[in-house]
Amino acid sequence: MKRNVQSTLITLLLIVLVAAGCGKAEEGKGNNAAKGDDIVKIEFFQQQGEEAIQNAYRAVIEDFSKEYTNIQIDMNTVPDSVKVLTARVASNDIPPLFTDYPTQLQFKEKVRNGYIEKLSGQPFIDTVNKSYLAMTPAEDGEYYSLPYARNYMAVYYNIDMFADNGIEIPTTYAAFIEACKTFQSKGITPLYLPLKDIGHIFQATNIAYVPGGVEEMVKVEKGEGAVEGNPAFLEFADKLKELTAYANEDAFGASAAMMQEAFANGQAAMIISGSYGRGNIKLANPNLTFGAFPLPNDTLETTTTLSGVNAALSVSAKATPEEKEAAITFLNYLARPEVAQKWSDLSGEPSIIAGTVYDDANLQPLLDFIDQGNVHDWMASTLSSAVVTELYSTTQEYLLMKLSPEQYLKNIDETIKLNAVK
Repeated sequence: MKRNVQSTLITLLLIVLVAAGCGKAEEGKGNNAAKGDDIVKIEFFQQQGEEAIQNAYRAVIEDFSKEYTNIQIDMNTVPDSVKVLTARVASNDIPPLFTDYPTQLQFKEKVRNGYIEKLSGQPFIDTVNKSYLAMTPAEDGEYYSLPYARNYMAVYYNIDMFADNGIEIPTTYAAFIEACKTFQSKGITPLYLPLKDIGHIFQATNIAYVPGGVEEMVKVEKGEGAVEGNPAFLEFADKLKELTAYANEDAFGASAAMMQEAFANGQAAMIISGSYGRGNIKLANPNLTFGAFPLPNDTLETTTTLSGVNAALSVSAKATPEEKEAAITFLNYLARPEVAQKWSDLSGEPSIIAGTVYDDANLQPLLDFIDQGNVHDWMASTLSSAVVTELYSTTQEYLLMKLSPEQYLKNIDETIKLNAVK
């Protein structure tokens, strides 16, 4: 009987010691967003579909999960992400963590309606480049996102093709067209256009060729003007149509992804693409030597480049406290210089987090041009998203149906008025 009592006491003592040891082990883990051993799982609704950008997020999420063992980030990227997110917000099914565009009107509307968590005062806000951070406050002057990168639209060019054919980087529209003619005369496709995905081409060319054009369309939206008969818009329409004369034959069936791959494989001398395309090009052909320059207007002085904030991350105001804590922990992690640098290197996008560099000398002249301030933000920052989206179709119809520039401008006015926010 005494032996049984002793055995029981020894067993109990062992259980206590093991439990104490486990407690110390758990204390040593640290970095857990949730109390105890529960894993907090949060959806990360990521709107950029480019393969390189998705790969970059996957890589940093994998690193994050090793350090923060109680937080699971599940990235979700879907086609038509803008429409999907809008529908989910309307049905009160807001992802706890998502990317969005803080300079756009639709984002400010979400803030106004209380859907997005205020992030002012969070440590990561102080890591953002001040000039780009200054673009993002909401109407109340507060910050509701972590701006993570800047973007641009530019002309990517094959450096070897330019050198082999004795062509210098054009700084005027006339020189750009001359370069196209030279390439075409030598059997080289000058410009690969993805007119199936015409949206960003429309925005880049309109902003390049019509300084102040977006503001003119805002007047139409407010019922205060028209672009019909506007000489600058007529010139834009002529230039846009002229570009198609030097493009790939299958332009209307080509997507942006097809454009990037074709350029990477040497099928064209130039493309008009965004910073988001750089990573995909490098994935498709790591050995390609390419640079970028602003899409030129008639003179360098009148040239404006499309550039703004991209890849901004926000937290849902409707998320649970545990989800909010986990999401903010992830944002603080992303804002570390070494993490932001890794993301930038993998995605191809220029980071705006302090302590990072955009290590590509062939793109530096473009960034220097942008830093001089000759830029305009994306159209949806001043026009409603519905108007901008429908203008894509209007522009596609103009080129596909070979309408006159005069008819195109009439259609622009009608599209804006029909889709203006009442």
